[in-house]
Amino acid sequence: MTTTTTRQSAPRPKKAAIAARRTKALIVQSACDLIAEGGYDALTANALTARAGVSKGGLYHHFGGMADVAVAAYKQAGQNLFGVLGTGSPKTFSDYLEEVEYVVFERLLADQKTLRVISELYPRLILDASHQEARKESFKAIMEKTSRVLNDSFATKIDEELLKNAVNSVAAFVTGLAVQSREIRDLEESRQLWQFFSEALNDKVVARKKLN
Repeated sequence: MTTTTTRQSAPRPKKAAIAARRTKALIVQSACDLIAEGGYDALTANALTARAGVSKGGLYHHFGGMADVAVAAYKQAGQNLFGVLGTGSPKTFSDYLEEVEYVVFERLLADQKTLRVISELYPRLILDASHQEARKESFKAIMEKTSRVLNDSFATKIDEELLKNAVNSVAAFVTGLAVQSREIRDLEESRQLWQFFSEALNDKVVARKKLN
């Protein structure tokens, strides 16, 4: 009697790639959860592998080390915040600033999880030289995408360099506001600071547009 052995075919590369992306996203989300619950010190390899349900080999297959995980978690938190800006198809820069105000005060400052992830990671990524290049690259990618989306949406296009600088200014201000709001500023003071900043920035953009 002849026994026929059926060999399992190896997963197709496409399916393997999808599974890898899902695992990596799960690790990043688990890192954000740990930081939100226990601060930066809660983000350890043991805690992360237990939370994500992966082995240490799986963790280090996707990330070179915990420093890379921290950068990815910061990028995810930044995407949660800045990725939605401009998606409302604003027609002017002033409309965009109104959209930012809504996202900041109705979503970000009410989202304690994202707020804590940003406030825990931002000072460390700024001060640690080993993180700076990765942080700059991830931040640059988000800002460039936002600028493109905005200029496609605006009724009258804005000079590309001017818009990039303006969007970067908004991101830097909002990030600082998010970090400070947990420890220093109350909501009303944060609103006053935003009003002053956004009005001054809008006036500058309008003035520069007239010169071009």
